[in-house]
Amino acid sequence: MNRAIFSIKTIGYIIIVALVITVSGCKEKFPFPQSAIDKSYLVVEGFINIGNDSTRIKLSRTVTPDDSLLIRPERSALVLVESSSGYSQYLFETGAGEYTAGPLAISPAEKYRLSIQTNNGKQYLSDFVDVKQVPPIDSISWVRTAGGIQVYANTHDPQNATRYYAWQFNETWEFRSNYISNWEYINEMMVPRYNPSGLYTCWQSAASTSILIGSSAKLTNDVIHRAPLAFIPDDSWKLSVKYSINVKQSALSKGAFDYLEKMKKNSEQMGSIFDPQPSTSSGNIYCSTDPNEMVIGYMYASSIVEKRIFINRSEVPGWRYNLYCEVITVPNNRDSLDLAFTGNYNLVINEIRERGFLLGYTGSTGLCIDCTLRGTNVKPDFWP
Repeated sequence: MNRAIFSIKTIGYIIIVALVITVSGCKEKFPFPQSAIDKSYLVVEGFINIGNDSTRIKLSRTVTPDDSLLIRPERSALVLVESSSGYSQYLFETGAGEYTAGPLAISPAEKYRLSIQTNNGKQYLSDFVDVKQVPPIDSISWVRTAGGIQVYANTHDPQNATRYYAWQFNETWEFRSNYISNWEYINEMMVPRYNPSGLYTCWQSAASTSILIGSSAKLTNDVIHRAPLAFIPDDSWKLSVKYSINVKQSALSKGAFDYLEKMKKNSEQMGSIFDPQPSTSSGNIYCSTDPNEMVIGYMYASSIVEKRIFINRSEVPGWRYNLYCEVITVPNNRDSLDLAFTGNYNLVINEIRERGFLLGYTGSTGLCIDCTLRGTNVKPDFWP
């Protein structure tokens, strides 16, 4: 789980609707004054990765609904991970507002925090947090439903020490064009296509955007059974050939879990994680130079475990996906060929011959023939 713990666009709207102040365990909503809407608040996404992967932190600023930007990266900040004993490690800006450091020298016996100094001189700190070790993922399972496929995570901690979990995933799927294009129309000439297979098989990927968390705190044993992850609708192209999901699991502190749970409930109430949020709650990150300034985010430290599975379309009877494509027939004359194939809206499929005579060509739209319009024809390293 190396990405954000919740959506940037979600955060961008959170503060505009209301501010939640928690007093004696009660949640009360207050309208935000217009003067506050115009302010730009720091958003901190990510966590301290104590495993063999990099720690990645994203910094951005909140935007108003009428802002032309969905994300306003916070650039040129000084970002460090600090231990309770004084150890520190710089994170380098590897992208707009993205700060990264390789595997950190983390001691499970110490506590860690994030330190941020922005280019306007302000200092932001998270609370020191304990290091959490996450147990392995037992399995990634899936069930065929009336509407598609539901994918689940299953895990347990025999030490009963984790209790709070978070997941993120990356999906990758193979898909194919409806037709192989053996010819192409170039400069008013029909020539054999050099590599027809290069337009036929492709792959596409997507990352999870929902808040995926689970808890066994109310159970005797620390067991998570069928925590829902991804749902693939019955008519989705994700399972037109082969589908893969790689799941990353991390361990949350109770505070991080409670924070994300409130975010998740807000999203479910509004119908989407990308909708304006009715409320939010305080995280564990604050501005040390201006204690009254609001900061959005929650920092925690955890190891990461991963598991990948593949699902073939042949394993799922009755999958309904089908890309409808109309085949056109074009006579073998320049005017007709120009009209049909100039500009590459339509691509050529093959020749039409009868008794050795070339009568014309068949074709269809680019989306039906050129898979690179919807993905990449570079096979992923992990693909079988």
